[in-house]
Amino acid sequence: MTTIYLMRHGQTYFNLWHKIQGGVDSSLTEKGINLAKEMGRYFNENNIHFDKAYASTAL
Repeated sequence: MTTIYLMRHGQTYFNLWHKIQGGVDSSLTEKGINLAKEMGRYFNENNIHFDKAYASTAL
């Protein structure tokens, strides 16, 4: 069976400022960085590994 994980980026400064993003990179906030680390720990603790990863491209 194939398992697919869908993830969104963590909080960015544009999220805080209610700005549209997509074509411009916006750095993660401290909260966004902590969320990313938390997900990394979750995957490690649950022995989840990926054969493939896909990401949308920045414009």
